[in-house]
Amino acid sequence: DGQPLGVVHRDVSPHNVFVTYDGEVKLVDFGIAKAVDSSARTSTGAIKGKLAYMPPEQAAGLFVDRTADVFAAGVVLWEAATGQRIWKGMTEPAVLYQLSKGAIPRLRDVAPSAPAELARIVGRALEVRPEDRYPTAAEFQLDIERYLATVPHAPSAREVGAMAGRAF
Repeated sequence: DGQPLGVVHRDVSPHNVFVTYDGEVKLVDFGIAKAVDSSARTSTGAIKGKLAYMPPEQAAGLFVDRTADVFAAGVVLWEAATGQRIWKGMTEPAVLYQLSKGAIPRLRDVAPSAPAELARIVGRALEVRPEDRYPTAAEFQLDIERYLATVPHAPSAREVGAMAGRAF
């Protein structure tokens, strides 16, 4: 009927992001996706998804909306920008504790020379409160594209596709 379905992927992570030979980025594996009116828990009470990419509300088993996927994509971007895992060396209970406190590592704490605008974009995606994040992935994407337009020698989709082709 033309209305958004309100689907939340709930498992955005590098494992589920594919780059095609044309340089397009695709999100795959909607196996644990849920409609927005569902809880984060399954009928058995298990939380689904990879803890390292979950926002605090998903890790706590609370209601999630599309900003949960924005948070997870923000973690992916944080890791791409720093070249390391956001919760490097932490156990799952330690990650849960950090999430419960809202102690999300900031990009420039790990990569002090990261561009301020990139740190701002990543920081907004990783806000603890869902209402403080980008409200949609499309708005997150637009901010990233605006930033990339200011970066000298930012790779084109064709160059990204060629890189994928060389790698695989």
